Amino acid sequence: MKVFVWNRIENASNHWHPEGGVVVFAETMDRAVQLAKEAGADIRMDESPDEIRETTGNEKVYIMPDAGCC
Repeated sequence: MKVFVWNRIENASNHWHPEGGVVVFAETMDRAVQLAKEAGADIRMDESPDEIRETTGNEKVYIMPDAGCC
C-alpha cells in the first residue's frame, strides 16, 4: 500500500474554489487516481503527486478543497 499526496490540484472539488489537495491510500497510482475521481476530484495526467510513500492500511481518499475567501 502507498499514500499518494497531491498538495494542490486544479479540480479537487466542484465548490466555488475548486482547487485543493488530495491524499489517497492505494496500491497503485492508477487506482489512486480512480479513487480520487470517484470521490469528486479530477486529477489530470500532468498533475503528478508531490509525494508517494509506502504505508499500511486500507484504501482511503481525503479531499481538502481550498476554503477561498467566501
